[in-house]
Amino acid sequence: MAVNPFVWSRPLDDPAKIVGMDGFAQEVALILKGQTNVALFGPRDTGKTTFTVQLAEELQRSHGDDAPAHTVLRVNLQRCFSIPAFNGCVHDALTTHPSKKVQREARRHLSVLQKEIGFDIKVIKGAVRRTGVTSEQDVEALHAQLLTLTKLDRHVVVIFDEFQHLNRCPENPLAIIRSALMGTGANHVSLLFTGSIREALRMMLEDSTEPIFGEAHQMELPPIAHVDFLEYLDFNFTATGRGVEEDALNHLLNLTGCHPKRTQQLAWGAWEATKGRRDARVDVAVVEDTYGRMLGGSEAAPFEAVMQILGAGDEGQANELRALFLLADRGGATLTSRANVALYGFTNASLILPAVERLRRRGLTRKTEAGEWEIVDPFFAGWIRRQSPLALRQADVA
Repeated sequence: MAVNPFVWSRPLDDPAKIVGMDGFAQEVALILKGQTNVALFGPRDTGKTTFTVQLAEELQRSHGDDAPAHTVLRVNLQRCFSIPAFNGCVHDALTTHPSKKVQREARRHLSVLQKEIGFDIKVIKGAVRRTGVTSEQDVEALHAQLLTLTKLDRHVVVIFDEFQHLNRCPENPLAIIRSALMGTGANHVSLLFTGSIREALRMMLEDSTEPIFGEAHQMELPPIAHVDFLEYLDFNFTATGRGVEEDALNHLLNLTGCHPKRTQQLAWGAWEATKGRRDARVDVAVVEDTYGRMLGGSEAAPFEAVMQILGAGDEGQANELRALFLLADRGGATLTSRANVALYGFTNASLILPAVERLRRRGLTRKTEAGEWEIVDPFFAGWIRRQSPLALRQADVA
């Protein structure tokens, strides 16, 4: 029996399943191999962590004598709320590295380091109760452990995933990173910072008072091309015994806007909806029915929570809710038109853009390369569109 090939509930770790990022991965890899640090922005659930898997594969290839293969270490900072936790994240990255050679080299350096600092690094982790260890010792231990990364190989790239979490970490972790990985003796090390909270990441990079100010080339994770995703979906539906119509694939991608998670999720649902059918064919009706069930089920609970919070708030939050309806109904090309002001109940046009900016800080909206605003999550946009007073009014008229 064929297994559903579409993965949406976690980052992908199989490069063969990653869609449409080959060219971008090579571009970023060559920048990093040229000893330039990179900061990669992208809203949550748009594939940054998945992209780092493909990037690591690209970095481990040789691109010529001046761009040899690099050793890659990925440090997940999602749980980094303190210096001990940061230590734990780095320790985990070293000791669970997929390369046994890197693991052995890391353990050798860690063993020497532990003798120097006088205690086992494993007990630095924030979940372990410790006595007699000061914050200064934690800082020195982290600095020493980061220094071991520079000794792993002749060419090293360190990926700090979810880097914006260091914004809430005390004891100035950015200064520690700069001292250990961006100073003398570390010119063979390049850094990639990824983040979904753009403002927090940019603050670290663009504030002249921050230790890593101006030290990384800023890039945006590009969208996946419609045709690339269409070919990927077509192949996977067909390979697992599901006939699929071209119109159905185009409709699916139009509903999701080629959003990585939502496209995989809707494809997963359409695949499941045809399981056990004799013809097992995915058409437009199957896609539309699956989409409707997803927007009406448990997937909508977070959307309802956002709507309730904004609806119960002050006038500023009410304007944010109006802006969501406006973006969902009419798009972001002519936000401040006189018609939109009256139609959505804004006091005046000057309130619209600040409301959309606040939504961006919440991670709900973004500005496209074309300069137009949009709701990040296409499922949220679709759900909001269905809740819109204008949609309800049109339904009543019908």
